Amino acid sequence: MKILKENTVPVPRRGKMILTAAFTVLMAASVAAGMATAPEETEIPVLLANGEVITPPWYITVDGEKIALVDSQETAQEVLENVVSGYDDSENEVLDIEVREETSAEEMQIRNGDDPPDILTADEAEKVLLSGDSGESYLTVVTTEEQTRQEPVEFIQEYKPQSDMYVGQQKVEQEGHEGRREVTSRIVKENGKQIEEEVLEEELLEEPQDRIILTGTKIYDGYGGGSSDYRDDNVSYDPDAVYAKLGMPISQVYVSSDFGWRWGRMHSGTDFALAQGSDIYAADGGTVYFAGNCGGYGNLVKIDHGNGMQTYYAHCSSILVSQGQKVRRGERIALVGSTGNSTGPHLHFEVIINGSCVDPRGFL
Repeated sequence: MKILKENTVPVPRRGKMILTAAFTVLMAASVAAGMATAPEETEIPVLLANGEVITPPWYITVDGEKIALVDSQETAQEVLENVVSGYDDSENEVLDIEVREETSAEEMQIRNGDDPPDILTADEAEKVLLSGDSGESYLTVVTTEEQTRQEPVEFIQEYKPQSDMYVGQQKVEQEGHEGRREVTSRIVKENGKQIEEEVLEEELLEEPQDRIILTGTKIYDGYGGGSSDYRDDNVSYDPDAVYAKLGMPISQVYVSSDFGWRWGRMHSGTDFALAQGSDIYAADGGTVYFAGNCGGYGNLVKIDHGNGMQTYYAHCSSILVSQGQKVRRGERIALVGSTGNSTGPHLHFEVIINGSCVDPRGFL
């Protein structure tokens, strides 16, 4: 006959007791001459085949599976306590700890003359419980913590149009800086890894300061043809600003990469994906001041439109103009290709104002 005895594993922390899942102890009683005797709490020593005398060891089980064998019930309890308390070293306030699996200890049935069992030390048993056969812990220890931390609050970058500054010119009117806030949250972890967070409270400690950039909208007098075609009646324009519009350098528009930061570096133009050999046109009237190969740009055409404005047409398969040639707005100047640093046929189109690259989309 077997007797089931329930027990819990207390884990002390900061003056209070936190209980793990039920820790079950199974003890065997003896039956003699057809009459059940009273169960004994003392463990009877056993003489093994090698002459060693031991008391019966105990299995640590998880969800009914025997995981590790240790020398005593006390060691089994110590191992489980150590595994659980190992996840209670957080700097946050720990509100609760629980083990999802059913843990228990079971006495091994061993007799005189049996071979010596493979008994693990407490440290060895802990490693088995934490790593398992597949490298994952047999136990899922869930901790609920309360955390208070400070976080930065990002500032906003604001652009203010200035009609007395030329297009492409910028000036920082006010530098920005981050603010700070205090966040209190409830965090749930499984075996030390965060799986859930609920923000309980936020307090703004310091307001961020926006970065303000003055941006020019004044147009240079030297811009080429098309100056009468600046406005679209379907678009709302700033009445204090003046706008320029260049002609499209290609006939079919498919933007494959915009102006701006890409993969950690600045992309200085707009890419238009087209079929190999498609026509490329001058975006405005001007003078060709470069026509040839230029390293990563591949075959490149540069046009000077006057008063500090230039346009670049890169990765061409063929160049149809020469240096020093005057061109008109919309004149065919090159063919689309994939020369230089290019992964496929496209036009890389740049707009330069006073030596600085600006977003071409603002002029098309």
